[in-house]
Amino acid sequence: MFSATSDTERPTHSCSITALLAHRSLKRRRGDEQRLQESCVDLLTRHQNPSALLLEITSHGEARDVSCDGCEALRLNADIQTSVLEDELRRRSEQMQVPVGLLAVRVLSGNIRDLIAHTDSNTHPVLLSAEQRTDVCALVKSARALMSAGIFSPELFWQEYWKLQPVLEVTYHLHTHNILTLDFMLDRDAAAVTSWITDQLKALCVSMTTAADEQHMQHQILSTVVCVLVRRAFEDSSHKLSETCGSVLDAMMSWLLDSVSERGSEASAAALWVQVFDASVFGVCVSEDTLQRFFTHSLMRVLTHQPVFKVSDAIAIQSEWTFAKTLPLLTALFRKICVVFSVECVLNQLQQVLETHEVNWRHILSCLSHLLVHHSQTQSLLTDLLSRLLRSAFDGYDLEKMITVFLLARQASLEGPAVFPSYSDWFKLSLGGSSSFHAKSRKSTVFLLKFLSDLVPFEPPQYLKVHVMHPPYVGGKYRSLLQEYVTLAKTRLRDLKVSLEETSIFEVVNGSAGATESPAQQDVEKAVTLFMSTNKIPATVIEASIFRRPYFLSRFLPALLSPRALPVKSDARMTFIEALRKADKIPAALYTSYTDSCQRETYRQKQGVGECSEDDHQMILREQFLQLRRMMTDGTTDGDVRAQLSRISLTLRNMHPDEETGSDVITLNLDSPDSTHAAVANLILQSFCLCLLDASRISPPNRQGSWPAVFVKVLLGHRWLVSALIHRLWDLLQHQAEALSAAHVLGLAALQVELHHCRHVCPRVQLTGSSLSVSQCVCEALICSTRSHMALCLRLCVAVLSYGLCRANAQSEDLQNFIPETLYKKAQYVMARLVPETRAHMSDEDASDTYSDVSDLTGRVKDSAVALWRNAQIRSLKKLPQYQLSFSEWLSAELQVQRSQDALTDPERQEYEQWACEQYYMHMSTHDGGCEGDVTQICGHIITAVLDQHTASRTGDSSHEHTDSCLPDLLSLLQALLYEVVVTRHCASDETGHFLWDLIDSRCSVAPDSDSIGQELKYQQTLHNVSRVLVLLPAVLLVSVRTDRKTLDCHRMIEHISHVQRRACCSAGLLSFNLTTHFLKAVMSGSVSCAGPADAVNACLSEFSAQCPLLLLSAARWWRRLSAALSSQWKRLTGRDTLPQQLQMLDDSHSWSSRLVQGLVSAAPPAPSWLLAASLHSSLRGSDSEILKRVLRQLDETDTQVSLFLFLYSVIELISAHLNEQAVACVKRVRDVSACLLTHLVHDSDWLWLFDQSGSDHRLSHFTSRVASPQIHRLMPFAFYSILTAVESEVLKRAIRSPGFLYSAAVCYRDLNRLFMNGSQQQVLLEARRLLMSSISLSSRNCLTLSQRKQLCSEYEQLDAEISAALAHLT
Repeated sequence: MFSATSDTERPTHSCSITALLAHRSLKRRRGDEQRLQESCVDLLTRHQNPSALLLEITSHGEARDVSCDGCEALRLNADIQTSVLEDELRRRSEQMQVPVGLLAVRVLSGNIRDLIAHTDSNTHPVLLSAEQRTDVCALVKSARALMSAGIFSPELFWQEYWKLQPVLEVTYHLHTHNILTLDFMLDRDAAAVTSWITDQLKALCVSMTTAADEQHMQHQILSTVVCVLVRRAFEDSSHKLSETCGSVLDAMMSWLLDSVSERGSEASAAALWVQVFDASVFGVCVSEDTLQRFFTHSLMRVLTHQPVFKVSDAIAIQSEWTFAKTLPLLTALFRKICVVFSVECVLNQLQQVLETHEVNWRHILSCLSHLLVHHSQTQSLLTDLLSRLLRSAFDGYDLEKMITVFLLARQASLEGPAVFPSYSDWFKLSLGGSSSFHAKSRKSTVFLLKFLSDLVPFEPPQYLKVHVMHPPYVGGKYRSLLQEYVTLAKTRLRDLKVSLEETSIFEVVNGSAGATESPAQQDVEKAVTLFMSTNKIPATVIEASIFRRPYFLSRFLPALLSPRALPVKSDARMTFIEALRKADKIPAALYTSYTDSCQRETYRQKQGVGECSEDDHQMILREQFLQLRRMMTDGTTDGDVRAQLSRISLTLRNMHPDEETGSDVITLNLDSPDSTHAAVANLILQSFCLCLLDASRISPPNRQGSWPAVFVKVLLGHRWLVSALIHRLWDLLQHQAEALSAAHVLGLAALQVELHHCRHVCPRVQLTGSSLSVSQCVCEALICSTRSHMALCLRLCVAVLSYGLCRANAQSEDLQNFIPETLYKKAQYVMARLVPETRAHMSDEDASDTYSDVSDLTGRVKDSAVALWRNAQIRSLKKLPQYQLSFSEWLSAELQVQRSQDALTDPERQEYEQWACEQYYMHMSTHDGGCEGDVTQICGHIITAVLDQHTASRTGDSSHEHTDSCLPDLLSLLQALLYEVVVTRHCASDETGHFLWDLIDSRCSVAPDSDSIGQELKYQQTLHNVSRVLVLLPAVLLVSVRTDRKTLDCHRMIEHISHVQRRACCSAGLLSFNLTTHFLKAVMSGSVSCAGPADAVNACLSEFSAQCPLLLLSAARWWRRLSAALSSQWKRLTGRDTLPQQLQMLDDSHSWSSRLVQGLVSAAPPAPSWLLAASLHSSLRGSDSEILKRVLRQLDETDTQVSLFLFLYSVIELISAHLNEQAVACVKRVRDVSACLLTHLVHDSDWLWLFDQSGSDHRLSHFTSRVASPQIHRLMPFAFYSILTAVESEVLKRAIRSPGFLYSAAVCYRDLNRLFMNGSQQQVLLEARRLLMSSISLSSRNCLTLSQRKQLCSEYEQLDAEISAALAHLT
């Protein structure tokens, strides 16, 4: 019922318009298409505006949606539109009788004019709006199509377009579509187009857009225009547009440099033009050679732009042109221009520009600073350049090169020691030696001094001070010329009101010329250091207090007396101040003010006053470190990081502008550290750790660049900061070990590695009398005395070795440049102690059978320690002598461990010590710090370490009391090793038994100066320590058996007692009880190895009696306590109850003396008189005078020699009582006993021989010299007059009449005057003089021989003229 045709032709709403149109077009007949085309042409013919038609066609085509399926249709449609437009333009040209090309140009230019005319007045005329940009693009495409059709002429369009006010963006579109290129425009009217392009480029830079598409268009226009200009200007210098395009670029560069110092919009606009110097802008449009020529030309334009600064200006104000003070715009420009060159190339260009052009010194020096900060290799290249320029300057006497050298060197030094040495160092290195360039001839010397003199009126004072304090080398013939310059410089300094009194009284090794600095604080620290080492006020300080008094009073003393909280125990500075006060070098008012200020400071710290918020500098510093951290995570280049560190350095310098940055010595006061800069030190340490962690998240240490080294060098450039950091590190490592996290340990490890790597530029640190590098000083803070300290030491050592290994591999340097020697030794000690698995690797064994569980350590640290010792590079350091942990150093470390807080249990510690001694060091070569398998060497090292520890504990150098050390464990080990020596000594040589005496005597070999009380006391302390150790050793090792097996060889013991122990005799000038017992036990123990033990003992003690009576004298003194011990040991050794004859003689002498004191008469045993007197002197102790007189009467009847020796012992006891400062009553009792003895001996002149010190061979004099210590010998004259003043007058008269008395009295008085030369003991001297004068008056002329009288008169002529005259006129 329905036909197909009707269904097909019926319109349905379900079909799309596009489908419907397509469907109908398929059904349309050919005749219909022709009629439709004719209708369209008729419609277009009726349209009277071709421009509107052009816009309508292009806009319609631009607005159509484009899809993949419709591309062909769109292209077909565009062709239709162009064809329609072409037909219309041809039709209109025929109607108007104008060429079709002209009509097309007018239509296009008219449309462009209308678009520009509708530009918003608020927008800048260089950029189009988004709608205008769309229309212009459409017009340009149509114009391109018409040009392709041959009906559009660029030449005609140029004439029409230039009549308009061209817009840069429109020109850009015309250029990119090759309709009207910039090359074409410049070729047609170079002058006009050049001016227009310059103005348009400036306007484009000024236009501040925020939209992303407009910013993109802005950069596209700039890059396109600059590429054209650079290509035409530098590709072919013979091209006619080369100069024109170059002038545009030069004009923009001048505009940029003029805007550098501007603020606000001008600077922002110029910053946009800086972006065109990015090499990526040019892409493939410009060849590499062309780009190099453009950047070279640009650099020269920057360096020569407006040379307004004279050389004198540069000399005076160049400190304001450092990197940190350079404007960011200029810094960015240098960075982009220099990036295409090597540093050497840039320096060569600098040199060439300086030699051929007038330059802008500000730009020259700022460029140099940029190179130094951004490129680490600049320092060495600049040093070479300065050396070449300096040589050339002296060769040709070229003033300009000299000026260049000095300005460049000073600018480099202004950037701090992180990038270049200080000016003082450079000046001394270049001009301070005899091999310097100027030292070759007189003419060169005169040239240099004339040059320096010409600079004087313009130089800042800090440079003048460097030249005066460290003048250039001048030969002896020309010193007058140098003096003229020095005088001129000093005059200039006075004119500037900068006195040389500001300079150090000590010579400064390193000095910075970056600022006017006061070195008084440095003088104070050096003076305190010298005072600590010599215990005397340095002569330089004394001279300064006299000859440089203004500086001493106004600078040195205020720096020394700066208020602080004084420590409880006087430190070195307090002692030095007290010494100056006693020497009247500190005015009383100033000292009073100082003490009051110190009290206020102490109160302020106790009350917490001064806990203020961060100041501005610290806030700036904190922000700068935050920026540095962001750089670490953003992947910023190494140059940018160095630039940020340079800004941080400037902030630190601003915090202390008067602080010297190149000091040579830092003195640490650990007893009372200065907490002034603690906050800054904490901030820096924290920032360094965080920066390291941030950087490590991006890349490992071996790929992080050089920023850690530069960071550390920046810190080292600020002396006050280094001191604060070291104090803080000491506090962290010694008192906060348990609070340090893994991040802290990693940061501290990296800091330690970098400090060691920079050790050659580090200031020295004065610590407890030793001069150390900063890294060594920090290592000294790392102790291993407790469990917590050992754990920290292990963690830090593992971190340092790991980080140092990474840095060494990254920089292809030797590992020792990154690992401190002290820390490597501590690593060997603590790893072997706490991680037993490392012992096998340290011993170069394949495996270790030792295992110990240390619960305080994590497995991760232990595994890292084992892995490190498996590394060949780490182990290779042990082959270097300075990295070897010797056995002596191991012992010293082990004795510092506190047993109560040790990480090891007692069995673990004993196992470890046994491994170290018997397995590790025993078989190690001496070259490597071991003992070559010699047990005696092991024992000797242990004994030496014990003695050293005793000395340290006595002097206060040890960090804790030695009673809690590992000494008992080591002594136990020593006893076991010495037992091995005893067992094996029969198989060894005769000299084996003497190793103990060699060791002991080596400690006591240097006798002290008798006039130095300090040396004498130190020597006495050494002897005391030796004696303490001596009694701990097996007694049998002190003697040896001779080869005949009949007698003992005890000559070493005799020498030791006679020459060493005699100096340290205790009460009454005798050996102590312990030593006496030990020596006699040695004789008895050694005798057992002889064929006849009793005969061996008798022979040995007889030898002692003849050569060393001091031992038997001491035995007689202690016999009551000694007899039982010796009898018991003799019975144990031989099974006999009867002592040997010589010991029995001691017992008999003691029994005889006891009976004699009790009033029982008995025959004296067959013993020497001196031994009987010693026993009697011991028995008479505590007896009254009546008993003494009775005993003396009995002795007169039997043996008067006993009385003489008894008098000697009484005199020695009197001197000892005075030396030991016993009570007055005790001294009086002993003196009364001596006077009583003299009363009974006065009839015998032999008693005078006891006071003879002329070296006579009289038996009494000889005996006295063998038993009395040197100190007692010196005090014999004092005892002589002390006793004589206590006797009665009749006894004194009888004594005076004794032969030889007057001579002895005169000699004793002479020696007494020398003894008390400082005027002390005036009463003693007066009494002695009175007695001597009385003796002279009572003596006859023949009491002195002629030679004695001449000798005494000659000696007393200077000492006491009155006594000399009295002696000369004896009747």
